Amino acid sequence: METNFLAKLLNVLVTIFLVLVVITFFTLPLVVDKYIEIAGVQGSNTFSLKIFLYLTAIPFFILLVMVKKLCKNVLQNEVFSVSSAKLLNVISICAFFDFLLYTIGTFILLRNLFSLTLMVAAFMIGLVSLILSQLIKLAIAIKEENDLTI
Repeated sequence: METNFLAKLLNVLVTIFLVLVVITFFTLPLVVDKYIEIAGVQGSNTFSLKIFLYLTAIPFFILLVMVKKLCKNVLQNEVFSVSSAKLLNVISICAFFDFLLYTIGTFILLRNLFSLTLMVAAFMIGLVSLILSQLIKLAIAIKEENDLTI
């Protein structure tokens, strides 16, 4: 019962984040311009910053869509399925792609601690989701072997 509640809660949160990402995607130029104005950062290249943020938003959006599908699998009690393993693989690819983008952005464009933190977080998400994908594949193989034994 508690697992079902947590899966439903996570599903709602992911839906909210998907809506926020879409809204942010369309308002990003205004947000960046306002941030530059408030922060008083002079001489910064806002165009390259906007392009960088758009590039990192795309894999993040795909990652959230895959998490939503993974929540659907959990709600339907299909956790140990091939589709869950594939979804986790896509999540890891998106996270590693964001890691790559933030690595480039941290050393070339942003040069701050926050982008370094995002870079490490993307790497950890990619690593954990890849490990979970392999664990689910192993669990599927064990389950199939167990079904054939009985």
